[in-house]
Parts: sequence; C-alpha cells; structure tokens
Amino acid sequence: MFRFEYNFVLYALLIIPILIGFYIFLQYRKRKNLASFGELRLIKLLMSDFSPKMQHLKFTLLMLALTLLIFAIANPQTGSSLEKGKRKGVDIMLCVDVSNSMLAEDMKPNRMEAAKMGISRFIDQLKGDRIGVVVFAGNAFVQLPITSDYAAAKMFVNHINTGLINEQGTDIAAALDLAAVSMLPDDPANLDKNRLSSLTSKVILLISDGEDHFQEAIDVTQKIRELGITVHTIGIGSPRGEPIPIKTRKGIQEFKKDKEGNTVITRLNEAMLRDIAAAGNGVYVHASNTNLGFEKIKEKIDTMHKADLEEVTFAKYDSQFQIPLFLALILLFIEMLLFTTHSKLKNWLLEKHQSFKMKSILLILFFLTSSYFVQAQTKEELSAIRKGNREFFKAEEARKNAMELQQDKREINQQQAPNKFKEALEEYTKAEINYRKAMTQTPDYDKANYNLGTALYRQEKYDEASSYFAKIAENEKSPKRLRAKSYHNLGNSLMKQEKYKESIDAYKNALKLHPSDMDTKYNLEYAKKKLIQQQQQQQQQQNKQDQNKENQDKQQNQDKQNQNKQENQDKQNQDKQQNQDKQEQNKQEEQQNKEKRESDKRQLDALQQNERKTQAKVQEKEMQRGQKRPQEKDW
Repeated sequence: MFRFEYNFVLYALLIIPILIGFYIFLQYRKRKNLASFGELRLIKLLMSDFSPKMQHLKFTLLMLALTLLIFAIANPQTGSSLEKGKRKGVDIMLCVDVSNSMLAEDMKPNRMEAAKMGISRFIDQLKGDRIGVVVFAGNAFVQLPITSDYAAAKMFVNHINTGLINEQGTDIAAALDLAAVSMLPDDPANLDKNRLSSLTSKVILLISDGEDHFQEAIDVTQKIRELGITVHTIGIGSPRGEPIPIKTRKGIQEFKKDKEGNTVITRLNEAMLRDIAAAGNGVYVHASNTNLGFEKIKEKIDTMHKADLEEVTFAKYDSQFQIPLFLALILLFIEMLLFTTHSKLKNWLLEKHQSFKMKSILLILFFLTSSYFVQAQTKEELSAIRKGNREFFKAEEARKNAMELQQDKREINQQQAPNKFKEALEEYTKAEINYRKAMTQTPDYDKANYNLGTALYRQEKYDEASSYFAKIAENEKSPKRLRAKSYHNLGNSLMKQEKYKESIDAYKNALKLHPSDMDTKYNLEYAKKKLIQQQQQQQQQQNKQDQNKENQDKQQNQDKQNQNKQENQDKQNQDKQQNQDKQEQNKQEEQQNKEKRESDKRQLDALQQNERKTQAKVQEKEMQRGQKRPQEKDW
C-alpha cells in the first residue's frame, strides 16, 4: 500500500504551473525587448552562441527537480508488513437522501452540501468504528459497503450528488431495508437473535428531509429494531418550506414547478423522522447550519456495546523519500553542468558524424532492410488497434446517448433509443474486427487482447470475453495494473453468466494486485450476496425437485395400487361373469335336456299310440275276418 505521510505538502505542487506561466511570460517579454533592437533574425546571428533550447532544458530540469523535492518532503511510504489486530467499534450505516428536494437552500449552501460537510466531520471523530453509505431517492443502492477505511469513506461522501439516482422520490423504507441487509451476516444461519446479540452494535443513521412518499417506513423500522439495529434520524431543512432550485439546459437557474406550473415547495417532515427514530429506539435531531446534530448522535453511539472487530491493517510503513530526493539531486547536478550556450559536446559529435557519415548511412540502410517487414507488421497492427479504439469510443458514445434516451420517458426518445443501441452494436462489431486484425501476427498482444475482451463484453458475448481477460490476467509477464483490470473485468463477465463463485475468485485476485480498488471491493461484496441467493434458489429448487419426486413416487404407488385393485376387480368380475356364463350354459343344457326328454317322451307316446292304433286295427281286422269266415254246417 502506498501513501504520503504529509499529504498537505502536496499542495505546494500548485507553485509549478505558476512558475511555468511566469517563465513563459519572461520569454515573451525578452523576445519583445530583443525585437525592439532590430530584426530577430539578425540578432540571433549576433548571438550565435546562445541556445534557447538549452535554456528551456535547464528550466525543465529545475521544475522536475522541484517536483521531486516536494514529493520527498511529503515522505512517500509503502506498507512493509501486515498484522491482524482487534479493535472495538460499532457498525454505522449512513442513509443519505439524494432526492432533488435536498437542493433547497434553506441551509447554506444547500441541504446536500451541508449534510456532506457534517458527515465528513462526523467521520473524522470516529475511532475503531466501521462505516458504510447508502444513497436513496426513488430507490436505493449501496454506494460504500461497510468499511474501516475512513479516507475512502470521505472520498465517497464527497462524490454524493442528486444525479446518482434518476428515479425521483424519497423511498425511506427501501433505504432502511437495504442498509439493514448490508449490515447483517452473509450466512443466513447467523440471523438468529442469540447470534446477533453477540455481534457488535449496529446503527443506521438516516439523513433526510423526511418527504417520504411511501408509507411502510415505520413498519420496516420496527422489523429492523427486532434484529438489534438502532435507527437514528437527522432532519435537514426548514419546516416552513423552501423552493427547489434547478438549472435549465441553457444554464439558467429556475425553481422546480409541478405539472400545473406552480412552484414546488419542499418542507421538512419532522413528524415522520420522529416516528422512525421512536420505532428504531433511536433519537431524532433537527440539523442547523452551525450544528448538524452529529455530536448528539456520536454521544449515543459511544454508550453502545462495542465488540472486537478483527481486521488486517498495514501496521508498518517504510519511508521512501530517499528515492525522489536522490533523483532531484541528480537533476540539479545535470542542470549545473549545462550552459545556455551551444554544447561543445554536440559540436564534437557533429564532427564525428561527418567523418563517419558514409558508415552511418550504410548502417541505417542495413537495419531498415533487415527490419522492414517487422516494422511494416508492427505499423499495421498499431493502425488496426487505433482504428478499433476510435470505433470503440464511438460505440461508447452511442451507447451513452441510448441510455440517456431510454431513461427519458418521452415517447419520441423511447423510439430513438433502440436505433442508438443498434448503432453502438455495429460500432462494437467493427472494433472487434480491427482488434482481431491487431493480433493476426501477435496473438499475445496484451493491449489488443484487453480491448477485444472489452468489445466482446459490450456485445454481451460474456463467455468469449472471459477467455481474453483470463489470458491477460494469468500472464505474469503482463503489467501488474493491466492484470488487475483484467481480473476485474473477468469477474464482471463471469458474474453476467451467473458464475458467482468463479467471479469471486477473480475479484480476489484483482485485489491482490490492486488492494485499493473500491470498484472491485464493491463488486466482490455484490457477488458474494448473489452467490448466497443462488445457493438458496438452488436449495429451494432441489427441495422442490425432491418434493416433486416424492409426490411422483407416491402417485406412482397410488396408481399401482389402483391398478392392482382394478385388475383384481376385473378378475373378480371376469370370474363372476364366467360363473354366470357357466350357470347360464348349464341352465341352457338342462333346459335342452328337459326339452329333449319331453320330445323323446312325446315321440315315445306317439309311437305307443301308433302301436295301439295299429294293434287296434289289427284286432279289428282280425275280428272282421272272423265275422266273414263261412261257417261249416254239420247239419
């Protein structure tokens, strides 16, 4: 880690441009005075030994030496050792209102600037505490994750403005909810009350004018209080109201008006802020120009339980003032050896050059001939990458315009935005083609690889972009800063593909190379939260799949049981039907047998009757025969 021990000394660098301006003025005045004696061309001939170039070189050396001396006095230092230390503190999350109503000038210079100055003084008073920043208007986002780096915190606070969030409004509930989530442990298993009670005290400090257009702020505050987080509020502004100054596109300052043309008056809503503080077991303070109320809040924080916060810090710094001091002395020594006349060394070199002129020409021709193709190749690659850069910057400008049009809700802008996005995509594609040309002969060209990865990323070709960023990041011969940026962009590409675990590793590697990169730190924390959400979703999906499988198995068993039951029922019905058919068949056979017996009986009766008739006829015939036979007379 690098720092200056005495940062205030660096303000002395402002004297450098002043001295340069004074030198240019003296040269102009000197030239004007010489011109008053005659023609400058003739005067230069009379002053042939005087060299303006040498004078300019001496002045340049003096300025460089002075700059290095200022750096040496500021004492540059580098962290030489790390140690783990424990210190007691409180976690504080600032929720800062950045809606347009904070531009009201009932506090000087306005509510926003007064709040930023008060926050900076508040940060200067902290010792051992950690601090983070959430900004909000119509929605909210974490501008600075919880940290103990007070210098970074003040830097982020200085960059707070009303342009950070386009959606206007004052959604206090969203800000409080986001601040609470940012302070809680990442592991959901640590959210029980017993675990939270063992952690350090947590405070949310809401700084707003209280013009909340959302009604759930009190309910959210009560839920936050149940998690052991105290909520304090500071009211910014005047209850009697103040107009909101805005600037038109022409730079003219006017006051904001509603749809009916009436001037909008913003008033401090103290009742809302008091209710929030009461629900959060905190205090409400009305800010004024002389005292923003942070002192009272600081007293409350000092009385809270402070747990041990373990962190890694740079414990020892080595002074490196010797390096700029040594370089400054060398430059001063060189400046003392130079004169404002033409250098005799130069004349000697010119004489030697004339004596070896032919050899020099031949040597130059030899090098030009031997390296012609290499230089032509290098020139072609450089031309391709420059052309790609121009197309990339043109694409970035078109994309920026498209996003501005898209944010504007007017219908005509909504229609123009897709055309701008299409134009940007075409330029990104052209840039990609030229970057690939720049690597035709030199595939390991770091700059071309990095720019190509960036162009692919803008085209949402995240998988392909990852390969180019990884190629640079894993090459230890590449510049350290370029590797850090490549790891950062690799993490972004992986996060776009929802590969959160891999993106976390990439961000960590980027921080190893560039520990003070706040953008990488923020993305790392965001990737961790997304990984937890992804794991929770995967667990829910797994549980749902297990439940579905269990239900499916249960349904299959039920279907199988129903099927077996149906088969048994069908079999029983079939057996019953077969028995019925058999009984019916037996009944039919019995009926047929009965009918047959009756038929046989009828036939037998008929035969018997016929036989009786026949016998009767026979007997009758025999009787007839007996009656007709003549009787023998014996008389």
